[in-house]
Amino acid sequence: MPIPIRIGPTDLRARIRSVDIVRGFALFGVLLVNMYNFGAYSTEWGGIFDRITFTVMHSVFETKSWRLFSFLFGFGFALQMLKAETQAAGSLGFYFRRLVILLFIGMAHTLFYANDILGTYAALGIVLLAFRKLESRFLLFLVVLLLAVFPVGNAIVSTDQGIPELSTEAEPTLAERREGHPYLGSVIDVIKKNGPAIPPKIWEDPLGPESSLAIFAMFLLGLYVGRRRILHDITQHLPLIHKVLYWGLGIGITSAIGEWLLGHHFGYTVFRENAAPAGIRFLGDVLFVYGSTALALGYAAGIVLLAQGRKWSPVLRLLENLGKMALTVYLSGTLMFTILFYGYGFGQLFLIGPAGTTAYAILFFSIQLVFCAWWLRRFRFGPMEWAWRSLTYGKVQPLRN
Repeated sequence: MPIPIRIGPTDLRARIRSVDIVRGFALFGVLLVNMYNFGAYSTEWGGIFDRITFTVMHSVFETKSWRLFSFLFGFGFALQMLKAETQAAGSLGFYFRRLVILLFIGMAHTLFYANDILGTYAALGIVLLAFRKLESRFLLFLVVLLLAVFPVGNAIVSTDQGIPELSTEAEPTLAERREGHPYLGSVIDVIKKNGPAIPPKIWEDPLGPESSLAIFAMFLLGLYVGRRRILHDITQHLPLIHKVLYWGLGIGITSAIGEWLLGHHFGYTVFRENAAPAGIRFLGDVLFVYGSTALALGYAAGIVLLAQGRKWSPVLRLLENLGKMALTVYLSGTLMFTILFYGYGFGQLFLIGPAGTTAYAILFFSIQLVFCAWWLRRFRFGPMEWAWRSLTYGKVQPLRN
C-alpha cells in the first residue's frame, strides 16, 4: 500500500520556467483585449494608427491570448489534479476547495469587470474532474469536437434561418453611449451593473466564438500535455515542440490571411453581424476557430524553444516573473484600466481609440513588469497568490523569501 504524501504547497524550485514565461506573454494579450472592450472596438475610430493597432490586436492577440491563457490554466489544474491523486486521501477535496476559493475571487472581481474569466475557469476546473480518467487519444478527440461546436452549430442555425438581414438601425455613437452609463457613476453603480453576471453562467451562448466549450477544450488540451509531461521533459520532446511551432504558425497565419480575404471580399466577420453567405461564414468560422488555436500553440512552442537558450534570458525572466504572479497580474490589470475608464477614476470610457488603448496597455504592462520583478526579489508569492494559498491550506503561508 503506498504511503500517503502530506498535502502542501508546490516547491518553488519545481515550477516549470517555460510555462511561467508563456503565461507572462499571454497576460499581455489578455490585458490588451480586455481594454479594447471599453470603446476601442467601435468603427468610429478610422485614423491610420487606430486601424494599424486594431489589426495587430485582432490578428496577433484577440482570442489567441485567451486560448493560450485557458490552455495554461487547464495545464495547471491538470498538474494539481494529477498530484492530488497520488497524495493523501482527501486530496481531490483539497483541489475542489482551491477551485471554490478561486470561484469566489472571480465573483468578487466580476463586480468590477463583468467579463471576468476566473469564475468560469473555477467552474470548468471542477467539471474537469470528471474527465481525468479518459484516455489521452480521446482527450484530443474531444478537443477537436468541442472546438467544432461553434462553426458547425452556426452552420446548422444558418441553414434553418437563412442569410440574416442586417439591422438598418444606426448604432449609438460613442458619445451617446457615454450618457448616463453606470460605469461613469459611483462604485455602487458599477456593482449594480455587473451584479447580474454572478454566478458565472458557463452554459450560456454555447455557439459563441469564445464560449465555455472552447475554453474547456483548451483545458482538456492542457490535461493531455500535463499527463504526457511534455513541458516537464522539454529536451525529450524537442522534435514535437518544433513541429507544433512550424505547424501552429503555418496554419495560424494562413488561416488569419484566409479570414481577412473572406472579410475583404464577402464582408465576413467573427464578432460582428454580417450577411456573408452561409458557406462563407462556415469557412470563416472554421478558419477562426482552428487557426487561432493553432497560432496560440505556435506562440507557446516558440517561447518554450527560446527559453532553452540564454540569448533572450533577460526579457524572458521578466515574463517569467509575471507568470509566477498571474492571478495578481490579472486582477491588477483590471484595477488599472477601470481607474482609467470608470467614473470613480479618470472617466475615459469610450473616449480612447485603438492606438491610445494599446499605448495604455503597454504602459500598464510595463508597470506590472517592474512591480513583479521588485516584489519577487522580496517575497515568495504574489500577494493574491499568497492569499489564495493561505485560504486553501487554512493556514497563513510564509511570504518573505
